[in-house]
Amino acid sequence: MPLEPRRTFLKRLSQLTLAPLAVGGSAYGYGSFLERHRIEVESKDVYIPLGEKGPKTLRAVLLSDFHFDPLYETDYVEECIRRANELHADVAFFTGDFITGHSRRIDDLAQILGRIQSPCGAFACLGNHDYADGANVIVQALKKQGVETLQNQHTRVKCRNSEIVVAGLQSAWSSRPNWSETSRGMGANDRAIVLVHEPDFVKNLHADKRAALQLSGHTHGGQICLPGLGPLRLPPWGKNYTAGLFDVNGMALYVTRGIGTMHLPLRLFCPPEITCLNITNSSLLDRG
Repeated sequence: MPLEPRRTFLKRLSQLTLAPLAVGGSAYGYGSFLERHRIEVESKDVYIPLGEKGPKTLRAVLLSDFHFDPLYETDYVEECIRRANELHADVAFFTGDFITGHSRRIDDLAQILGRIQSPCGAFACLGNHDYADGANVIVQALKKQGVETLQNQHTRVKCRNSEIVVAGLQSAWSSRPNWSETSRGMGANDRAIVLVHEPDFVKNLHADKRAALQLSGHTHGGQICLPGLGPLRLPPWGKNYTAGLFDVNGMALYVTRGIGTMHLPLRLFCPPEITCLNITNSSLLDRG
């Protein structure tokens, strides 16, 4: 029998190895042994134009992909928010997949997320899984807790005696993102921070200078990765930009590894992430 390609062999080997752990391990075991609860704070310095009306500097915290069901780990999410609050961010962003398939306990999750401390507000977009059980239920639950969900729309936010423009699009996989609709009313000199769950949607934005920074999740960073090979699997709309900071033809894109998991409650060489973005407004750099 011919030998399988190395990647296929390792993939099958990892599935055979991880399956017993998924069946027999405890939640604590997953977190300590396979990184599922080993939260890392990724701090990045980002230079983007925020426009003449924007603040000189801005600190943003980004969390994504909670996938609250089916495990409903309230203590874990509480720890994520506690860690995020230690960063003293000006503004908070959530980039979707609050649920996996059921919204029956979305109020529990929303109450925890509502504890985020960000004086300039908290904003969200929806992920592809958030449409599985009624997206409006999620939108309303977040709204009650002070988190504004943007669906093909933008808003102007007073922040640090200045103004930032925040835009949010619907899921590229499960709905109909529309940048023309989202940017309606923006001026030619506006520069927006754009929330889009799926990172590969950047190909539809980078030509418009008004889109200065796209924030995304969706990929989980691969969730299960092998040294030298990288992610075993990446989802549609998440195959080109796995995790980290990218320059896409002059537009900045940041993709977080997210908080939760899909399919198996496992992470390997890919710990969960809270992102801290220290943004400098390059529009004002020449002013000193």
